[in-house]
Amino acid sequence: MMGSAVSKAKLNGPTRERILFEASFLFARRGYHATTTRELAEAVGIRQPSLFHHFESKAAIAEALLNWDLGQILPYAQALASRKGSAAVRLYTYLIHDLRHLTLAPYNLNGIYAEDVMGDPAFARWAKRRIELHSVVERIVRQGMEAGELVVMRSDVVREAVAGIVTRALSLYSGRRQSTDLSDQIASLVLRGVLADPSRLDEVRRAAHAGLDKAAERVR
Repeated sequence: MMGSAVSKAKLNGPTRERILFEASFLFARRGYHATTTRELAEAVGIRQPSLFHHFESKAAIAEALLNWDLGQILPYAQALASRKGSAAVRLYTYLIHDLRHLTLAPYNLNGIYAEDVMGDPAFARWAKRRIELHSVVERIVRQGMEAGELVVMRSDVVREAVAGIVTRALSLYSGRRQSTDLSDQIASLVLRGVLADPSRLDEVRRAAHAGLDKAAERVR
Protein backbone atom coordinates (compact mmCIF):
# COMPACT_ATOMS: atom_id res chain seq x y z
CA MET A 1 0.00 0.00 0.00
CA MET A 2 2.81 2.37 0.81
CA GLY A 3 4.88 1.74 -2.33
CA SER A 4 8.65 1.31 -2.09
CA ALA A 5 10.06 1.68 1.39
CA VAL A 6 11.63 5.02 2.22
CA SER A 7 13.29 6.30 5.37
CA LYS A 8 11.50 9.17 7.04
CA ALA A 9 13.64 12.07 8.08
CA LYS A 10 13.37 13.12 11.70
CA LEU A 11 11.44 16.34 12.16
CA ASN A 12 13.29 18.91 14.23
CA GLY A 13 11.24 21.54 15.97
CA PRO A 14 8.80 22.08 18.85
CA THR A 15 7.87 19.01 20.87
CA ARG A 16 4.22 19.26 19.80
CA GLU A 17 5.20 19.03 16.14
CA ARG A 18 7.52 16.11 16.79
CA ILE A 19 4.71 14.29 18.58
CA LEU A 20 2.42 14.74 15.58
CA PHE A 21 5.16 13.67 13.20
CA GLU A 22 6.09 10.49 15.06
CA ALA A 23 2.47 9.65 15.84
CA SER A 24 1.48 9.90 12.19
CA PHE A 25 4.08 7.32 11.19
CA LEU A 26 3.28 5.02 14.10
CA PHE A 27 -0.45 5.19 13.33
CA ALA A 28 0.30 4.38 9.68
CA ARG A 29 2.62 1.49 10.51
CA ARG A 30 0.96 -0.09 13.56
CA GLY A 31 -2.57 1.26 13.37
CA TYR A 32 -4.13 3.92 15.57
CA HIS A 33 -5.73 1.55 18.06
CA ALA A 34 -2.63 -0.65 18.39
CA THR A 35 -0.30 2.29 19.11
CA THR A 36 0.18 3.13 22.78
CA THR A 37 1.00 6.51 24.30
CA ARG A 38 4.12 4.94 25.80
CA GLU A 39 5.31 4.04 22.30
CA LEU A 40 4.53 7.57 21.12
CA ALA A 41 6.55 9.11 23.95
CA GLU A 42 9.49 6.78 23.28
CA ALA A 43 9.45 7.61 19.56
CA VAL A 44 9.63 11.34 20.35
CA GLY A 45 12.24 10.84 23.06
CA ILE A 46 10.18 12.21 25.94
CA ARG A 47 8.57 10.77 29.07
CA GLN A 48 4.92 9.72 28.91
CA PRO A 49 3.74 12.48 31.30
CA SER A 50 5.38 15.03 29.00
CA LEU A 51 3.29 13.70 26.12
CA PHE A 52 0.12 14.48 28.06
CA HIS A 53 1.41 18.00 28.71
CA HIS A 54 0.97 18.64 24.97
CA PHE A 55 -2.00 16.38 24.20
CA GLU A 56 -4.53 15.16 26.74
CA SER A 57 -4.97 11.81 24.98
CA LYS A 58 -4.02 9.71 21.98
CA ALA A 59 -7.35 10.70 20.41
CA ALA A 60 -6.37 14.37 20.74
CA ILE A 61 -3.24 13.66 18.68
CA ALA A 62 -5.28 11.98 15.95
CA GLU A 63 -7.74 14.89 16.01
CA ALA A 64 -4.89 17.36 15.58
CA LEU A 65 -3.71 15.47 12.50
CA LEU A 66 -7.24 15.36 11.10
CA ASN A 67 -7.62 19.07 11.75
CA TRP A 68 -4.32 19.73 9.97
CA ASP A 69 -5.81 18.09 6.88
CA LEU A 70 -9.62 18.15 6.81
CA GLY A 71 -9.77 21.25 8.97
CA GLN A 72 -7.96 23.14 6.21
CA ILE A 73 -9.16 21.40 3.05
CA LEU A 74 -12.92 21.40 3.74
CA PRO A 75 -13.34 25.20 4.16
CA TYR A 76 -11.07 25.72 1.16
CA ALA A 77 -13.27 23.50 -1.01
CA GLN A 78 -16.43 25.13 0.34
CA ALA A 79 -15.10 28.55 -0.62
CA LEU A 80 -14.30 27.30 -4.14
CA ALA A 81 -17.78 25.83 -4.56
CA SER A 82 -19.32 29.20 -3.63
CA ARG A 83 -17.26 31.21 -6.08
CA LYS A 84 -18.37 32.32 -9.51
CA GLY A 85 -16.41 31.55 -12.65
CA SER A 86 -15.24 28.43 -14.40
CA ALA A 87 -16.10 25.24 -12.52
CA ALA A 88 -13.35 23.42 -14.40
CA VAL A 89 -10.79 25.90 -13.08
CA ARG A 90 -12.21 25.58 -9.57
CA LEU A 91 -12.14 21.77 -9.73
CA TYR A 92 -8.51 21.79 -10.87
CA THR A 93 -7.70 24.37 -8.17
CA TYR A 94 -9.21 22.12 -5.51
CA LEU A 95 -7.32 19.09 -6.81
CA ILE A 96 -3.93 20.77 -7.05
CA HIS A 97 -4.34 22.33 -3.60
CA ASP A 98 -5.45 19.11 -1.91
CA LEU A 99 -2.86 16.97 -3.67
CA ARG A 100 -0.03 19.35 -2.81
CA HIS A 101 -1.24 19.42 0.77
CA LEU A 102 -1.13 15.62 0.96
CA THR A 103 1.98 14.84 -1.08
CA LEU A 104 4.09 17.59 0.52
CA ALA A 105 2.87 16.77 4.03
CA PRO A 106 5.48 16.06 6.70
CA TYR A 107 2.98 13.66 8.25
CA ASN A 108 1.93 10.20 7.10
CA LEU A 109 -1.86 10.46 7.16
CA ASN A 110 -2.67 6.88 6.18
CA GLY A 111 -3.32 5.72 9.74
CA ILE A 112 -5.90 8.37 10.61
CA TYR A 113 -7.96 7.64 7.49
CA ALA A 114 -8.02 3.88 8.09
CA GLU A 115 -11.49 2.35 8.27
CA ASP A 116 -11.18 1.52 11.98
CA VAL A 117 -10.55 5.20 12.73
CA MET A 118 -13.16 6.69 10.42
CA GLY A 119 -15.67 4.14 11.71
CA ASP A 120 -14.87 4.85 15.36
CA PRO A 121 -17.69 6.85 17.05
CA ALA A 122 -14.99 8.98 18.71
CA PHE A 123 -14.13 10.39 15.28
CA ALA A 124 -17.66 10.55 13.87
CA ARG A 125 -17.53 14.30 13.30
CA TRP A 126 -14.41 13.90 11.18
CA ALA A 127 -15.96 11.08 9.16
CA LYS A 128 -18.92 13.40 8.59
CA ARG A 129 -16.62 16.21 7.45
CA ARG A 130 -14.90 13.85 5.03
CA ILE A 131 -18.27 12.97 3.50
CA GLU A 132 -19.08 16.68 3.35
CA LEU A 133 -15.84 17.34 1.47
CA HIS A 134 -16.80 14.76 -1.15
CA SER A 135 -20.24 16.39 -1.45
CA VAL A 136 -18.69 19.82 -1.97
CA VAL A 137 -16.46 18.44 -4.74
CA GLU A 138 -19.54 16.88 -6.35
CA ARG A 139 -21.25 20.29 -6.23
CA ILE A 140 -18.40 21.83 -8.23
CA VAL A 141 -18.63 18.93 -10.69
CA ARG A 142 -22.38 19.47 -11.16
CA GLN A 143 -21.78 23.17 -11.73
CA GLY A 144 -19.30 22.28 -14.46
CA MET A 145 -21.75 19.90 -16.12
CA GLU A 146 -24.53 22.47 -16.03
CA ALA A 147 -22.20 25.05 -17.62
CA GLY A 148 -21.20 22.61 -20.37
CA GLU A 149 -17.56 22.58 -19.25
CA LEU A 150 -17.56 18.98 -18.03
CA VAL A 151 -18.84 15.81 -19.64
CA VAL A 152 -22.40 15.09 -18.52
CA MET A 153 -22.48 11.88 -16.51
CA ARG A 154 -23.48 10.80 -13.03
CA SER A 155 -21.89 13.33 -10.71
CA ASP A 156 -21.60 10.76 -7.93
CA VAL A 157 -19.42 8.61 -10.20
CA VAL A 158 -17.06 11.56 -10.74
CA ARG A 159 -17.13 12.32 -7.01
CA GLU A 160 -16.09 8.78 -6.12
CA ALA A 161 -13.43 8.72 -8.85
CA VAL A 162 -11.91 11.96 -7.56
CA ALA A 163 -12.04 10.73 -3.96
CA GLY A 164 -10.45 7.45 -5.00
CA ILE A 165 -7.57 9.13 -6.83
CA VAL A 166 -6.90 11.55 -3.97
CA THR A 167 -7.03 8.68 -1.45
CA ARG A 168 -4.63 6.64 -3.56
CA ALA A 169 -2.23 9.59 -3.74
CA LEU A 170 -2.44 9.85 0.04
CA SER A 171 -1.74 6.14 0.51
CA LEU A 172 1.30 6.23 -1.78
CA TYR A 173 2.89 9.60 -1.07
CA SER A 174 1.70 11.00 2.29
CA GLY A 175 4.71 11.78 4.46
CA ARG A 176 7.16 11.31 1.59
CA ARG A 177 7.52 14.96 0.47
CA GLN A 178 6.92 14.59 -3.27
CA SER A 179 7.42 17.32 -5.87
CA THR A 180 4.66 19.77 -6.77
CA ASP A 181 4.94 18.47 -10.35
CA LEU A 182 3.42 15.15 -9.23
CA SER A 183 0.33 16.94 -7.93
CA ASP A 184 -0.04 18.80 -11.22
CA GLN A 185 0.21 15.57 -13.20
CA ILE A 186 -2.48 13.85 -11.13
CA ALA A 187 -4.81 16.87 -11.23
CA SER A 188 -4.31 17.19 -14.99
CA LEU A 189 -5.13 13.51 -15.50
CA VAL A 190 -8.45 13.95 -13.69
CA LEU A 191 -9.36 17.13 -15.59
CA ARG A 192 -8.49 15.63 -18.95
CA GLY A 193 -10.91 12.80 -18.23
CA VAL A 194 -13.90 15.00 -17.35
CA LEU A 195 -13.49 18.06 -19.57
CA ALA A 196 -16.08 18.25 -22.33
CA ASP A 197 -13.32 19.70 -24.50
CA PRO A 198 -9.99 18.15 -23.40
CA SER A 199 -8.11 20.63 -25.57
CA ARG A 200 -8.96 23.25 -22.90
CA LEU A 201 -6.74 21.52 -20.33
CA ASP A 202 -3.78 23.90 -20.69
CA GLU A 203 -6.10 26.91 -20.56
CA VAL A 204 -7.73 25.60 -17.37
CA ARG A 205 -4.35 24.85 -15.79
CA ARG A 206 -3.00 28.32 -16.58
CA ALA A 207 -6.06 30.03 -15.12
CA ALA A 208 -5.94 27.91 -11.97
CA HIS A 209 -2.22 28.48 -11.42
CA ALA A 210 -2.66 32.22 -11.97
CA GLY A 211 -5.28 32.23 -9.22
CA LEU A 212 -3.06 30.20 -6.90
CA ASP A 213 -0.16 32.56 -7.52
CA LYS A 214 -2.31 35.59 -6.69
CA ALA A 215 -3.49 33.92 -3.49
CA ALA A 216 0.10 33.19 -2.53
CA GLU A 217 1.05 36.82 -3.14
CA ARG A 218 -1.73 38.00 -0.81
CA VAL A 219 -0.40 35.74 1.96
CA ARG A 220 3.15 37.11 1.71
